[in-house]
Amino acid sequence: MRKFSRLTVLACAAALALAVVAIAAASYTPSMGIFQATYKPSGGGAVTIVVAQEKADDPTARIVIYAPVGYTATLTQPAGTTIGSVVAHIQALQIGPNVLPLTGPVKVDSPANYPATTNPCTPGITHEAVWTLNAALPGQPANPIPVYVDHTTGAEAAFSSVKMTVCFRDPTLPPTDPRYPPNGAKFLDAAFTVKGVFKNPSSAGNKLWRSVFTPYTPGTGAPNAAGTREAQGVVPMPYGISLKRVKARGGFYRLAGTLNLNGSAPSGVTMTLFAGTKGKSGINFKVVGSTKTRKGKYVFNRRLPKKTTYVFVERAPTTTSCVSPLVTCSSSIVSNAISRVMKIAPAPVKKKRR
Repeated sequence: MRKFSRLTVLACAAALALAVVAIAAASYTPSMGIFQATYKPSGGGAVTIVVAQEKADDPTARIVIYAPVGYTATLTQPAGTTIGSVVAHIQALQIGPNVLPLTGPVKVDSPANYPATTNPCTPGITHEAVWTLNAALPGQPANPIPVYVDHTTGAEAAFSSVKMTVCFRDPTLPPTDPRYPPNGAKFLDAAFTVKGVFKNPSSAGNKLWRSVFTPYTPGTGAPNAAGTREAQGVVPMPYGISLKRVKARGGFYRLAGTLNLNGSAPSGVTMTLFAGTKGKSGINFKVVGSTKTRKGKYVFNRRLPKKTTYVFVERAPTTTSCVSPLVTCSSSIVSNAISRVMKIAPAPVKKKRR
């Protein structure tokens, strides 16, 4: 069952990515969201960070992502260590307008490979850690994108504990310009997951992740500072969905559980039931029902399946108002949460009487 739980985490991280991309709109209004394997105070597990912009937007020059105060981060993994994975979408403007999906590992690199004196992304800064996003088309080599990772200090430490900085080249420059990206790659969105890095704060409450996006002034290779926008990701803590099977009438199964949202049991929250059967490529989950909570409780009644089925319940990502933004804020997304995965066996076949 642990394998299926991992698949579900990946599926829900992908669902959050779709929500983030859908919220991004024209006029450079980027979005971000956070999906965590656990939302328990002091808990540790995989964290997925999703960032996105609209296809019609000016290209992004730089993104700075801030983890909230209270999160701790281990940044001492040896160079060459794989700490996660990345799924991204780009346009290769030199080739055509189509959106291309890329996947690959997230690896640790040596900060010594990125000297402060020659680093155009963060000139003059020596970093604690560097991660590389090695996303590529199937069978093609990756063009690693470095992510510079540091514990925050000074004014930034008042609202964050760690920051991650990533820069992109300007695909609107002439292809002969040495700053032009390979194939004219334009960033659209990325969901990257890291494991064994972050540990949750010990306190309860909403934890505010921030990201600051700066676009290019097209055709110049120069960042447009005036166009900088913030996107926020809200992580409730604690946050969880329980799931159990309870007694049902013949031919049906009944699922019940509770939603814990910041220690409260809210009413009127939509809960979605996913179900899937195991195939050659894993489990393809799809939505099979929805209901709303009543004082935090929810119930699903379904007919018994004809094949062994795996189910889980999700509280989907939602939008909310931005809180104390650093610059003009374009969006704020509350994380989704999922239950454990449960196996539902089909009804036993009745033996025919002779």
